[in-house]
Amino acid sequence: MKKLCRIAVFIVATSFFTSASSGADRITLGLSWLPQAEYGGFYQALADGTYARHGLDVIIKPGGAQINPGQLLAAGAYDVVLGNSSIALNAIEQKLDFLAVAAFFQQEPTILIAHDDPAINTLADLKGHPAAISGTAAATYWPLLKLKFGFSDKQIRPYPYSFAPFIANPEAIQQGFLTNDRAQLERKGIKVKTFLLADYGYAPYGDLVITTRKFEQDHQDSVQRFVTATSEGWRNFLSGDSSKAKALILAGNADYTDQIFEDARRVIIEKRFVDGGDASTDGIGIMTNERWDSFFKTSVETGVYPPTLDYKNSYTLDFVQPGSLTK
Repeated sequence: MKKLCRIAVFIVATSFFTSASSGADRITLGLSWLPQAEYGGFYQALADGTYARHGLDVIIKPGGAQINPGQLLAAGAYDVVLGNSSIALNAIEQKLDFLAVAAFFQQEPTILIAHDDPAINTLADLKGHPAAISGTAAATYWPLLKLKFGFSDKQIRPYPYSFAPFIANPEAIQQGFLTNDRAQLERKGIKVKTFLLADYGYAPYGDLVITTRKFEQDHQDSVQRFVTATSEGWRNFLSGDSSKAKALILAGNADYTDQIFEDARRVIIEKRFVDGGDASTDGIGIMTNERWDSFFKTSVETGVYPPTLDYKNSYTLDFVQPGSLTK
């Protein structure tokens, strides 16, 4: 996921984990950021052999600040990448032949973080506060905050990839992820208030599996097995023993700790970010036309996309219909 603050180090693009299996179909997955619990189901399926049992040899390559997964997907270096609904629609707008096939976060844990000020109780109370956000944030959810909550571009400050400026300025607000940033700040003794943007109208899918239309057409069976196996991986990560997935994640991200992992996993479970979708498939991996239509209409209303954009060309439900995730 466009990327929010992480206490992490850069890993070169060639670092990877693999589920090598003789004769299996290989799929190279490019992450949008460094290994972390938000990718737990993918690592779980790798670590516990789920991918291998589905006849897949999956290679997971970490992302980073200097890695563009979309470019690597277009170039054929990756078979599938992770993104969100905005990235899928951007690809269509840019005439890229990308296709979203499953969504493993029903909501993104994107938040705005403010200091624990008694004058701040709602998202609208953040109007006028200096806001450290990324360029991606400015192009995706900021227009919604301007339209519906009175925010202004004058508030925007460069995103520092650190909480030091936020900590130093009691008036500051900053983007973050509910899965880990709040807990890390509070362990430092910094009391904060957080606002989950999904509760205020910005509701893209996250951990969206995106491939090229050609790869989908040429490898439909492999794509289905990948989606099904990843769904199983997430189910096991949420309710089973996640220690092997955690070991892979910690091995691939030197500054990611056991505590950060457990914080993130707990929030993912409590908020049902992964399994909060259609009950007919346990909610894991599911997408619906209604959700895509709602996100697109909101994006048009805020001026992010033109109403003529063929947004339905950005995704397919073929791999996440009821029954397809439980084969």
